Order: sequence, then C-alpha cells, then structure tokens
Amino acid sequence: MGKSKSRNRQKNRPGPTSKPIKPPTDPELAAIREQRILPVLKDLQSADLKTRSAAASAISNIIEDTKCRKLLLREKIVKILFEQTLTDSSLETRSAGWGILRNLALEEEADFCIHLYRQDILTAIEGTVKTIIQTIESQDVPFTKLPKPQQSLAWGLTSSIVSLISSLSEAQDEIVEAISKLSTITNFLFGLLSFDSTPNDVQNEVLSCLMALTEDNKPLIQQITEKDAWLKKLMTLKASGVLAVPACGVLHNIFTAMGWSDHNMPFEGVSDAALISTLVTSLEIDRSHNGTNGNASYSSPDQILQLALEITASIATSLQEALEHSHEKAFEGFDDPPEDLDEIDADEDINIDGEEGDEEGDHEMNDEDIEADMDLVTGGGPEDDDSTGEEPTLDLLVRNAAPKILALALPDGSGSEGIKNAALSTLNNIAWTVSSIDFSTGHLDSLKKFWSSLAQQTWDQIISLVLASNTADIELASTVTSLAWAISRSVQGKITLKPEEPQKFMALYQASKTLPPTSTGDSKKTDTEDAFQSLGVKSIGVLGSLALSPAPIPLNRQIGVFLLTILSALPETPAADTVEALNQLFDIYADSSYAFDEPVFWGDDFYKHLEDIAPKAKKMAKSIDKRKHEELRARADEAVLNLGRFLRYKKGEKEKSNL
Repeated sequence: MGKSKSRNRQKNRPGPTSKPIKPPTDPELAAIREQRILPVLKDLQSADLKTRSAAASAISNIIEDTKCRKLLLREKIVKILFEQTLTDSSLETRSAGWGILRNLALEEEADFCIHLYRQDILTAIEGTVKTIIQTIESQDVPFTKLPKPQQSLAWGLTSSIVSLISSLSEAQDEIVEAISKLSTITNFLFGLLSFDSTPNDVQNEVLSCLMALTEDNKPLIQQITEKDAWLKKLMTLKASGVLAVPACGVLHNIFTAMGWSDHNMPFEGVSDAALISTLVTSLEIDRSHNGTNGNASYSSPDQILQLALEITASIATSLQEALEHSHEKAFEGFDDPPEDLDEIDADEDINIDGEEGDEEGDHEMNDEDIEADMDLVTGGGPEDDDSTGEEPTLDLLVRNAAPKILALALPDGSGSEGIKNAALSTLNNIAWTVSSIDFSTGHLDSLKKFWSSLAQQTWDQIISLVLASNTADIELASTVTSLAWAISRSVQGKITLKPEEPQKFMALYQASKTLPPTSTGDSKKTDTEDAFQSLGVKSIGVLGSLALSPAPIPLNRQIGVFLLTILSALPETPAADTVEALNQLFDIYADSSYAFDEPVFWGDDFYKHLEDIAPKAKKMAKSIDKRKHEELRARADEAVLNLGRFLRYKKGEKEKSNL
C-alpha cells in the first residue's frame, strides 16, 4: 500500500475545459497571469515549431518562481504537456516538456508526483526511455558520431527523465513498487552507468535515482545483486572519482537490505566497512571554492559533503540495528511483549510487599528470584557474545570517521549551518551505536579507550559550548541534548562536567514543558515517536546517564531527586517523560553495591517515594488509548510493571543485606 491516503472525489464533476478558468482576485497575480503566463501558454500551443520550443524553454526557466509556478498549474499546464508537448513532433520541444515536468516535481510537494503517477506518467516515461535507448545504441548512426547539439539534447532529455523518476520514487511506496517492476527502467539506469559517453552529471542523476529506488526495497535489490556486472560497476564507481559518494549510497542500501555485514559477506568487500574510507576522504574535500565547476550541481563540495554525512549516519544506524539484533538474547526482558495492565489484577502488577497475589509471598525471594526480577527490569539476561575479533565497520566509524565529523560539527567552525547540523546528526548516530556495544568482554578495550577520549572532546567542544550559550534555538538545543544523551550513555556517564551543567539540562527540561509537541520533532512522525523524541525526554535521558555509577553521591542525589520530582507531578507529567524517568531510575539504582545506593536510594527514602508514585503511574498508563497510541501504551504498561518488579527487587536486596 502507498503512504498516501486516497482523497474523496466528487462524482460527475464537470470537465476541466467546460468553463474558463477564473483569473485570480489578487491584482499582482492577475497581472503576472496576463503578462507572463497566458502569453507563454499560448505560444506553447502554437502551430509554429520554433515558437513552441521557445515557449517550453521559457516555462522551464520560470518554474522556480512560486507565483508563476502556481499560476501555471492553475492554468492546467500538466494537461497541456500530456496532451500536446510530450507528443510533439520536435524532439527539442518534447525534451523541454519533460524538463518542465521535472522542475515541477522538484519544486512541488509529493502530491504532485502522486497525481502524475495516477495520470499514468510511467507509461509515457517508459516510451521515452525506449526512444533514448534506441538513440544511444543505434548501429546505423553511432551516438558519438551525432552532432554535439543533438547529443546535448539527448542528454538533457535523459537527465530530465532520470530526475523525474527520482522524484516519483520519493513520493510514495506504491510508485517505487511500480517502477521496480519495469525492467526497461532498471536496465536503462544501469546502462547509463556503463555507457562510456554518459556525462558525469547524468551518471550522478542515475546514482541519486538508484539511491531513492533501493531504499528499503529488497525486491529491486535482489534483481541488482543477481546481475554481477551491475554490482561490480557500483563497486568500481565507489573506489574513486566524483561519483564515489553517491555510489556508496546505493551500495549501502544494498548491503543493508541483503544483511551483508562484517561477519556475513558472500564475498570480500561487500559490507559498509568498504565504504567508509571513501566517505572519510570526501569529508576532507576543500570547500574554500564551493562552486559547481561550470554546470553540474553534483560537483558542489557542500552537496557531496552533505551526502557523505547522511550515508555515514545511516551506516551507523544500520550497524546499531545489526548489533542489537545479534545480541537480542541479552535483552530478553525488553523483547517480550509487555503485559496489558487492563488484563492484570490491580494488586498483582504492583505487588510490593508480597502479602497479596502469590501465595508463597515475595518476602521469601531467594537470590535467583531477585536477580531474575532485576533482569526483567534492566533487560539483563544470559550473555551470548560470539564476537572475539575486531569489528571493522565500528572501528572505522569511531577511529576514522568520527574525528573528522567532530571537526565539521564545531559551533565555531567555518562550515555552513547545514553542514554543521548534518555533522551533529551523524555524530549523534555514531554515539548511539557505540552506546549499544558491550565492552565488558575486553576485546574492544583499545576502541573503548579511543572513544572515551573522543567523547570527552565532543562534550567539551560542542555540548558545553552550546549549554553555556543559553541558546534560544530549540532545534539546536534538542539536537545537542540528544548528542549529550548518546555520548554520556556510551561512556556510562563517565564525563567530566562543569558544575553548572546538570542544572542546565534540568532547565532545558523545564523549558520543554512550555513547547508545543511539534517544536522538537518531525511533523511526519507518529505521535509516539514525537513523544519519545521530545526535548523533555532527551533531557531526562542525559541526566539519568550522568547519574550512573560511579557518579559522585551529590550529583547522583541531585539528579535522583529531580527525576522523582518529575514523577511526583503525575498526572501532569507527560506519559513519555514518566516512562523515561522510571527507566532511568531502574538503571541508576540497579545494584546495592553502588556507592550512592545506601545514602541516596535508602537514605533519602526513594523507595517510599516510588511506592507512592506507583498507583499514579498505573493510572497514567491506563489512561492512554491503546487504539490511538499503541506503542506509547505498551511502553507505559511495561514501565509500570517493571516498577513493581524493581521495588520487589530492591526490597529483597535490602532484606538480604540485613541478614
């Protein structure tokens, strides 16, 4: 199914040409329509070939102007293109017509491409692709023998078609599926990569198109991997040259979909580790002359850099998912579907004293029972780490890529804001990946040491600077807080802080309560994703990580009290904030051997406070409509159930220590 929902349409609508289009009421728009739009549309439908071609070229040039573009659409430019321009006897006019559609697709929202798809644009594209292939592969007149203007015209048409396919691919899953079934298009794209005379800018368009088509598209990727020549061509392109970075993007999509990794390769070199050296090299390009070298936007250093950062970030995310999947047995407590509070007796799920529910009573828990309860809460379980050697992709990400990315992300650096933000996002992804690594086996000690130093450097050079600036930029604050959480979690809170920094994160949490839900999230995400990506949740996460053992007792107490204060504010506290605060407390006070456990958890009566919070937390969870917010409800139910387990565990732990 596609991503977009079909809209209700009126039945028996009058035809679009049944009555004239009303001019806009705005005087400025009316003037533009009369002076610029209507004349050029009239010329586009002229009987004179040169007039039509000139009009098509003129329209292509004014589409970037929003007012002109909207007026053209209002005057049914797409209908004119479909019925006249794209079937014109002149190749020049047809090429300009496809250029207009390409530019409209680039400027308009996804709905425009969906409209084109529903108008059967793929059939028209397929027909034009066959014409281009015939021209390129002609035996009668070899393509290289054609006059230069004719070659340029063919490549211009090719570029428009490929770019339009890219835009269509990014609009809707249903369209991607339809394109993937057209072997003519797939063969055409890889044929362009293999044809010696294809200009670099067209090859770049092809690779960008393939990146869009191969994202989460295993059926197409399987077609590609079955063609040895296609895969080899991509591997050749990624080795060097101006097309190396986009080729890396396509290969990364292939490796991810096929599950090819450092320890699962059908043959040497087909994992993300093989891409990182190319990507790192691109991070070092000279951006002092950020031009396009004439006429090809693909050669813009900032664009190459932006793409390299995006691919590196995606590699980090894919690696994290692979690592978590390979160690999923170590997270059995979290992987089990949480029980539904609606189906559990009110006294059973938060049974603290063991006087109700189980007849044998929780007060007689033995050591195994205590540990089993806590494993369920913290996600602990039997370790099954088969990794005894190095992890090439992880090693290259941390040692080679991360330092270069840090330099690009520095607030006082010379790069553009777009590059800095992309670098921050990539660094954030790498940090989250490292935070999922189990370093306890010791085989990655060298990497752990390197990362610990880089983590502190990142904190000092980025996080501390942004905190000290008291920025009013909420998006920046949210990004940096996410990075701070990942960094602190990746080193178990072992960060040298400035004295005021914990209070800064507490202030960010308080500030988050005044923000609308969409201020720190992507509006296209689900409500649950937004909730758990909020500035408030991130602030709680950072503070929880900083309070982990061996945090100093005063810092641990300060953060612990703050988290309890958040929970005590229920029911005003948002559900996602409640879930995160509980989870952080479970991790912080998971073991009585921690130096702060006795003086803080027991000395400051955290146990009693959590007992009082338990019924309010349960009420909060049950108030979430599971039909509208399924994941949020599931995570809230899990946190409440774990609260009961945690309190039983802490009580049993305390009784054991008093024996």
